[in-house]
Amino acid sequence: MREDIDAMLARCGGAASRDLLLRQGLTRQALDREIRSGALVRVYPRAYCRPWDADSVETRERAALFSVGMPAGLSHVSALRRWGLVPTVPDADVYVCVPATRCPRRHEGLIVHRVHRFPPVVRLHGVVTVAAPTAIATSWPMLTGPDRRGPAIAAVRDRLVTPDELRAALTRLSRLAGRRELSALTELLAAGCESELEIWGLIGVFDVPGLDHAVRQKVVRVDGRRYRIDLAYEHERVAVELDGDRFHSSREQRERDRRRDAALASVGWLTLRYSHSRLHKDVSGCRRDTLATLAARSPTR
Repeated sequence: MREDIDAMLARCGGAASRDLLLRQGLTRQALDREIRSGALVRVYPRAYCRPWDADSVETRERAALFSVGMPAGLSHVSALRRWGLVPTVPDADVYVCVPATRCPRRHEGLIVHRVHRFPPVVRLHGVVTVAAPTAIATSWPMLTGPDRRGPAIAAVRDRLVTPDELRAALTRLSRLAGRRELSALTELLAAGCESELEIWGLIGVFDVPGLDHAVRQKVVRVDGRRYRIDLAYEHERVAVELDGDRFHSSREQRERDRRRDAALASVGWLTLRYSHSRLHKDVSGCRRDTLATLAARSPTR
């Protein structure tokens, strides 16, 4: 019998409701015996798993949906985790949303949001999950510091969502706390920013007269290869690259950058590179050097 229960739980992803286990052929007496012996533990109301799986985030997320019943979906930060946009936190609360007409039982560690307009959902790795744009928007007030903008930046950069989809999600959430800030970030992402450093470069360094005419994320083709330029001054043929520590610190990455710069130079582009440190510590110097280079290469000089 124990092997049968293990097989049932495996088919359900490690957790199941009491009703589901009974529908799969487990007798009420056998189920109660497993619970009394501690071989099955209740994660949330009506949802059970093996005791050694109770600390698994994956198991608790599935148990949460079994507990509240359908229709429901993982939401907020739990949905972000499922989409791979925030790291896994072992003891984090599980967030789900359900229609406002339903009132599931409350339980510690299970946060239920009752919504009047049920959001778009997908089945992600076998679990019903709120669509990524909605998860990003609804989680915005819950995150702080660099963690707040990270999911939206990563999702757009990795083509998981588009700025238009984020705009649509914001339209559906007119009373969202911090809505104006997320809307402003969405417009920066629509303008081509793909990292925190690019956002800082755009609004903190290069958004000044004489430097604010750059085309962001311009694609230049050289010998069949595509190169994307962070800030492209097309008339002067000057490419400005904002080099974050993550992608430009190793010897191999620096050699890749040199080959890229040489390829762009072969079709007339001069590349200026600014490090993360200099962009934050020497804003005036970055501006001065770029203005001087643009003036030297201006076609009307």
